[in-house]
Amino acid sequence: MCWWGVLKIIELLVKALLGSDFDHGYPHIERVLKWAERIVSTENLPVDRELLKTIVLLHDVGRIIGEPHAYYSGLVAEELLKEFSLDPAVIRRVVNAIQYHSFSYSRNHRIEPGSLEALVLSDADKLDALGIVGFIRVFIYSCRNGRSFEDTLKHFDEKIFKLSGEMKFRYSRLKASELVEKTMRLLNDLLAESRGLCEGQVF
Repeated sequence: MCWWGVLKIIELLVKALLGSDFDHGYPHIERVLKWAERIVSTENLPVDRELLKTIVLLHDVGRIIGEPHAYYSGLVAEELLKEFSLDPAVIRRVVNAIQYHSFSYSRNHRIEPGSLEALVLSDADKLDALGIVGFIRVFIYSCRNGRSFEDTLKHFDEKIFKLSGEMKFRYSRLKASELVEKTMRLLNDLLAESRGLCEGQVF
């Protein structure tokens, strides 16, 4: 089967499995694809575009199983791609990129990027965690998973605001810097307004 046929099947499968949730559903996959395209075109990177799209499509599919989602996503991707009789070396590149993209999983398991595509996915996924989109995603995820407001605020300091330092490409670093500033303004406005209301007169 040609790459186009493989990608079409994967795309339909991922849409069905991840659904339409804004934070980690298929809309997230579409945004990461667009970020990846911008990184590749701006940096003029010699990537395998079909391979990169496959990696992006499958990078979060393991969320339907649970955490660590990077591990499960890699597992699902490996088993799925075996069904298409793809070259084992290609499958290993896909799995490596998926496992590497996770900020925490790659550190905890000392996973190093094995391809240019892995670096692109890593940056593209992190860019979608920043700016207005990223800000909204954090609160959607927190509400869905019962994370308190205080712990949500900590998440910005402990993870979100550190992402710009993890970018691998110049374009990604520039965009991340802009988006982090935007996220900080949003968070400061939220805190100022919520504190102002809390300190006001209670009737």
